[in-house]
Amino acid sequence: VQAATPPPGCDSAQAGCVAVGEWDISIGVGVGLRSNPLIDGSDLPLFILPEIRYYGERFFFDTYTGGFTFFDSEYHQLNLVGTIGFDQIYFSSRNIGNFVIESGPISGSSSNALEDLDYRLDTDDVNNPENLTASEIEAAIDIDDLHKRSTAGLVGFEYGYFKNSWDASIQLLQDVSSVHDGQEIRAAVSRNFIVVNEALEFSAGFSWQSDQLLQYYYGVEEHEVDSPELAYHMDAGYSPFVKVDWRRRLWGNWSWQATIHHRWLSPEITRSPLLDESTVLTAYIGGVYHF
Repeated sequence: VQAATPPPGCDSAQAGCVAVGEWDISIGVGVGLRSNPLIDGSDLPLFILPEIRYYGERFFFDTYTGGFTFFDSEYHQLNLVGTIGFDQIYFSSRNIGNFVIESGPISGSSSNALEDLDYRLDTDDVNNPENLTASEIEAAIDIDDLHKRSTAGLVGFEYGYFKNSWDASIQLLQDVSSVHDGQEIRAAVSRNFIVVNEALEFSAGFSWQSDQLLQYYYGVEEHEVDSPELAYHMDAGYSPFVKVDWRRRLWGNWSWQATIHHRWLSPEITRSPLLDESTVLTAYIGGVYHF
């Protein structure tokens, strides 16, 4: 999670800063990967990372987030923001999840990342009230037979606090696209270090996701399986993360970028019969050209 608007006094020469009233367009070319926690899920490659950003006095747009600034002072900001959900990228092979470091797509895809694989369950932690055998569970649930996971459009409020090299922000978001009708809270704090031509940022935070949101993406409904005992219903959960981002200026309009992002999925998500991993790791390194 990042603040939707740059902090007061932000210098466009710094990493992540954009001059007010100017467009900032860049494209990263490199190599990276985002792990997929789904059973037999294909990891998501990262080769090209485009960014398009604009910040006016009130309106702003930042790749997959847009909004309006209500209040802006030396240390505080309050924004109305619109953005997208982060979870359906694991169920699609071609979407914006292949083009951003942050775990969030703009649009979904009908193409399934696992469509040619045999989806079967890891039954070690599956909710199994009737003591079904592993073979019975494996034969009963196939990810291909479950409902399509679509991208949700989210709208809400963001508060940002900026002082010296510290940034903090929190977003309170509601699904307005009627995909799952759930809520999400995203919060993060970051510390920036700038030395000559290099910028280093350490971030940590969490996302809280409601039971409606988690049920839509990671749950199993009764009508999707032959036996109602195989259904899996979610509770709300917290997923923390840490991120390290390094950038170094090269020559002309070029710079280096390296990013590592690690997310620990909430216990409510990891207990889902659709998953066999409890974390998501994203790593990327490449060159960035600034237009």
